[in-house]
Amino acid sequence: MEPMTKHNHFRSNIIHTAGRIFDSLGFKKATMDHIASAIKKRKSSIYYYFKSKEEIFQSVVLQEAKVFRRTIIDSINNESNPHDKLKAYVITRMNIIDTLGNFNKALQDKKLMHLEFVVRLKTLYDKEEIRLFRNILIEGVESGYFKIYDIDLAAIAFVTAMRGMENTFLLNKDDPFLSKKIEGVIQTILYGIVRR
Repeated sequence: MEPMTKHNHFRSNIIHTAGRIFDSLGFKKATMDHIASAIKKRKSSIYYYFKSKEEIFQSVVLQEAKVFRRTIIDSINNESNPHDKLKAYVITRMNIIDTLGNFNKALQDKKLMHLEFVVRLKTLYDKEEIRLFRNILIEGVESGYFKIYDIDLAAIAFVTAMRGMENTFLLNKDDPFLSKKIEGVIQTILYGIVRR
């Protein structure tokens, strides 16, 4: 990894500071003046590194997306069996998505869909999430842990179910039984409700 230059340090400072501003004010209300004031520089200094507020927001969101992906993959890799990997994915996702406000807003806020990079990010994120689930399910089938007839459909179903329950779980994040409830949802998705 190359050392941080003064140029890179200032650029990172802009991204970090802008991230806090976007998170608190929202993309639409945040201005270049807010960012310049927060870093105690003139707007012209910011325009040297970024052409627009949209470009700064894109850098902020992409940085948060990297943190999100790395955290999820690390949590999956720390588990030894497919069932625990699924559970780690869901719990880690619930815990981190709330802390990455700009990334979360880019994925959820329909008012940001006019930004081309948000549409691209959402598409890539959807594919990546389904791919990660698919890989866990394939590992489970190959190891005899799961019996799934259509892995692609199961991955889509799992992602859809997880996103559907996300808001409910985020509202009850402090629930001491949250992990147990997530486990119950995973069991229902994996094994269904029909008596065998």
